[in-house]
Amino acid sequence: VVLPSESPRAYDNLGTLLLEVPGVTVARTGSQQAFSSITLRGSNPDQVSIYVDGVPLNVAQGGGVDISTLPVGDIERVEVYRGTTPLTFGETALGGVISITTRTPSAPRASLRAAVGSFGTRFADATGGGRVGRLRLYLGAHVFSSKGDYPFHFDNNTPINPADDQELNRQNNDALEGNGVFRASVTLNGRRTLGLGMLGFARAQGLPGPTNFMALYARFHTMRGLGYLRYESRDDLGPGGRLSAEAFVGAERDRLLDPYGEIVERGAVAVHQTTQLTGATVHATRPLGEWVRAALVLEARRETYTPVNELDPTDSGVPASRLVGVAGAELDLYWHRLDLHVIPSARIEVMKDLVTGQNGAGMFLPEGPAIERRLPTYRVALVRPLDPVASLKGNIGRYEHAPSFLELYGDGTGRLLGNPGLVPEKGTNADLALWIDRPGGRVEISSRTTIFGALANDLIYWPRVSDGPSRAQNLTSARVYGVEQELRLGLGRHARLVAQATYTVAEDQSASPSMHGKQIPHHPRETAYARPEVVQVHLSRGLEFAAYADAAMMAGAYDDAADLKAVPAQVLVGAGASLLWPRAHLRVTASALNLTDLQNWNFSTWPLPGRTAFVALAYDSTMDPSMAGGSDSQLFNNL
Repeated sequence: VVLPSESPRAYDNLGTLLLEVPGVTVARTGSQQAFSSITLRGSNPDQVSIYVDGVPLNVAQGGGVDISTLPVGDIERVEVYRGTTPLTFGETALGGVISITTRTPSAPRASLRAAVGSFGTRFADATGGGRVGRLRLYLGAHVFSSKGDYPFHFDNNTPINPADDQELNRQNNDALEGNGVFRASVTLNGRRTLGLGMLGFARAQGLPGPTNFMALYARFHTMRGLGYLRYESRDDLGPGGRLSAEAFVGAERDRLLDPYGEIVERGAVAVHQTTQLTGATVHATRPLGEWVRAALVLEARRETYTPVNELDPTDSGVPASRLVGVAGAELDLYWHRLDLHVIPSARIEVMKDLVTGQNGAGMFLPEGPAIERRLPTYRVALVRPLDPVASLKGNIGRYEHAPSFLELYGDGTGRLLGNPGLVPEKGTNADLALWIDRPGGRVEISSRTTIFGALANDLIYWPRVSDGPSRAQNLTSARVYGVEQELRLGLGRHARLVAQATYTVAEDQSASPSMHGKQIPHHPRETAYARPEVVQVHLSRGLEFAAYADAAMMAGAYDDAADLKAVPAQVLVGAGASLLWPRAHLRVTASALNLTDLQNWNFSTWPLPGRTAFVALAYDSTMDPSMAGGSDSQLFNNL
């Protein structure tokens, strides 16, 4: 679990927050607002399911969720399930699940924040909420803009000839976005609630391209909207039972404008794709005695994908649609004598696709017959406490994952052709973890040590090509294994440490001699993160001071499938400080990123911003002056 309210930075995005989670790899293609994908334990981005308030974002269009479009201003908590897909979620995933929960309506509150940063960056937030009788409300609105004109080192596409290198400014890298959240909840008779949520996001930005194919005029626009209605009850299923039913809708529209063919390289391009989602989920759980608890999930979804070529509508392709039905059940069996929980579960996804495709020449094919798939998932978990502070947890599961529309039918631009002959990915993953949670006045310790492994068959990936279109392929076999260590320390009242280290082997096991046994591209073997903090240092006149420094490390990654082009080991260093004035409900925070002026992160042709600074001033009405000197997590929980 990651709580954005505990972050010490003046500005965060989801990729920065998740650096502290072991097993997570974030691939960034430039600045804070540039496309960023996420993988868990050597998976690919399409194998990570992302949910916002229970609504799935990994719709049939696929391609992995751009986590830069998930702003954190209204996020209350982020839960990361590595390698395991809990029954609560209707969709399985070989890599795992990231579940984002926005702020819940609660006590009356109001907050404002204004901030500036390097390279023409500005952002502001306004949130508010309260209670009217049985009705609770929350509203948040956020804006962000940036010129993004940071300097970078350009080798003029001749890496072996430093004589023609130049120092350039990143062009066509501006971004303007706005997003907001509205949540309402009403208490019904008994222990029942009815909730409504709506989320919106829009961004317009330049696409500067990689350094070997820089673009000056390409633009990208994206819009997303989600809405849901949720009923929850602790009474309908009897003592100890819980029932949740949710209906949801979603839509996303992505538009690419490339008037000079800088990105697509086939002349002027103006295309957009619209993905729509409707569905409903029911999750129920109840004890069946002292030694067993049962859970059930049912879900139905309809997803549509419509590509449109604005310059030549006849070249738009046929809209695709996917119908999905999910049914799953789980038992939590408790063996008193051994103090052991055994938790088996089974789930099946049934889907029907109505699709089009592209032939080898990139020409659109007519709509074909419906394709039906049945994808079963099986898992068993074991949990056993060893003593009051330590416990063992283990999982083993078998998963299947259907190819996305992007992988099957391309992106409509001609750059990604897709492959209608792809088959579903299959995989088995397992892990074993030792959890230690030792509370204490002077020293508080939370430790997670995990060994993990996965075998994947028919893994879907995009082969790297120097030019021309790419086509998704099934990788015959892949093997992933490694170890993770997560550590959180509290030392007295003023010192804290968050740290993690991960070693991951993600090997290609296909028959290709040049690829067999090689690390899969852009999956680093070693990653680590550490953040020491000093908090609640009392100054005169009721002020409180806090400071931090952090560093993220990545090593053992490659740019190509044959592991001939190594990505150099990299370290991102940051630092910051904040000053809190509880009586005025104010906090000012300054933070810096990339103090070592690192040029790249995982991708050698996508330059990062150099040294970057942000300063933010925040007001929060819920900040209680009487809490000065109290718990830091309580004091900053709603900030």
